[in-house]
Amino acid sequence: MIGAMVLVGLVVLGAVSRGGLAKPDEPSVFDQLDLLVDVRQELVTGYVEQPDEREMIERAVRAMVGSLGDQYTVYLSPEELSPFDKQVRGTFSGIGAEIDIFENRLRIVSPLEDSPAWQSGVMAGDVVLEIEGESTQDITIMAAVDRLTGPEGTEVTIKVRHPSGEEREITITRAVINVQTVRGLRRDGDNHWDYMLDPDHAVGYIRITQFTDSTVQNVGHALDLLLEQGMSGLILDVRFNPGGMLSAAIGVSDFFLASGQRIVSVKGRKVPEQVQMSSDETTIPDIPVVILANEASASASEIVTGALSDNERAQFIGTRTFGKGSVQQVRMLEGGHGALKITHAYYYLPNGRNIHRREGDEQWGVDPADGFYVPMDVEQVRKMIEVRRDSDILKPGSDGVPAQRTPEWIETALADVQLAAGLRAVLGRLETGEWPEVGGSGIDELVRQGTRHNLLRQKRLIHERLEVIEKELAKLDDPMTDDQDVVVGDDEVKGEGSAGDADGADDEGVDVEVVEEGSQGEPATVEQ
Repeated sequence: MIGAMVLVGLVVLGAVSRGGLAKPDEPSVFDQLDLLVDVRQELVTGYVEQPDEREMIERAVRAMVGSLGDQYTVYLSPEELSPFDKQVRGTFSGIGAEIDIFENRLRIVSPLEDSPAWQSGVMAGDVVLEIEGESTQDITIMAAVDRLTGPEGTEVTIKVRHPSGEEREITITRAVINVQTVRGLRRDGDNHWDYMLDPDHAVGYIRITQFTDSTVQNVGHALDLLLEQGMSGLILDVRFNPGGMLSAAIGVSDFFLASGQRIVSVKGRKVPEQVQMSSDETTIPDIPVVILANEASASASEIVTGALSDNERAQFIGTRTFGKGSVQQVRMLEGGHGALKITHAYYYLPNGRNIHRREGDEQWGVDPADGFYVPMDVEQVRKMIEVRRDSDILKPGSDGVPAQRTPEWIETALADVQLAAGLRAVLGRLETGEWPEVGGSGIDELVRQGTRHNLLRQKRLIHERLEVIEKELAKLDDPMTDDQDVVVGDDEVKGEGSAGDADGADDEGVDVEVVEEGSQGEPATVEQ
């Protein structure tokens, strides 16, 4: 009965939040509540078997939340609160990746650089199909975190489908996630990062892999070193950066912007607009700056990209960013009945654009300007990451890194066409005072990608349905084939599923507010 009271309370809150009383010719909120109560009563008293009333209530709550169509608004049962707390506070060991749910499948937004997932070959955009051989179709993020975290040194095997369509089993050794988030081109003989990309032209390079509480300080240190070396231009790289702390995104942006410029704004239906402006402590002089971002740049990295490009302080080169720009508030429910994590606001760029991607939207994230759209296909990304992971770029010493580092050398030796384009742009701006076009227009490519995505989705759904049918037929013919591979047409098909993990990453976003039961006034904020 307590569960029913909680359900009723939640429905009333939801009705009020949508504003106003029901129209006279429509059923009132209380009529609809009567419907829920009547249905529950009939099932409890009349169903042929005794129903699990707690399960009924929990499923009704999850269905209510699911009707919003927002993967970031979720109900957390008491059992799910522990893994959620671990995910928010980042004090645990796991594989090290930012995840989300896409079409009822767990997806890797981006593995954290140098994390176990990254070292094992997990790629941004991977769909995780299985964890330890178990399908993860319809898994929740909290359940995935619980299954993929574990003691340091233990192993977990996942099955992923790369963006190319290739499926692969990967065994990952869990570790405590403590990633150095600010990096340069390579490490020197003293194992310190070298932030000078092109010594001949004094063009610096800083790569930010995640926004944490130490990121602003470390970026400031790198900038000081480059300024001491007479830096004349800079490339700031936030590709594959899944985000992190809002305060870190604001702090990094503030290094580059003059006083009084808009960095980001936050607003929602019940949240008045809050605008974050730059301070008068600008660190970087008026030198050419390029920011590199891509489809795996999410959350805080999108805020920095948008702040610098919208204020015309940096030229954005790469591809449209991921589109994670919502703010969640966690409200604890009375009586220890769990919590609701609710999206209550969105982030907006200085130009007013909503960062967040919602189903059916044609615009989200941040776009490079025409002439600066530089895509990389799956194989190019794979090769670039292999070079970054396995070559001297991440090892002490300068062997293999020439004194003269040209865009051509970057393309061939580092397999990084976006970084090469960034250096060409900076060098052109230094020479002529204008930004040379180093790419194309992203509009046609986005349309092509959208069409391709829809077709691949239809193909995948048909394929998965055929697989289910073949398995059911196999069961009828031979019950021993339940867990064996089956054949669809001429292609061998492995068991279906999906899954994933998130360690040290932001709670699927930039900012999480935790509202304790019975608290008054403004909720406390936990930035992760």
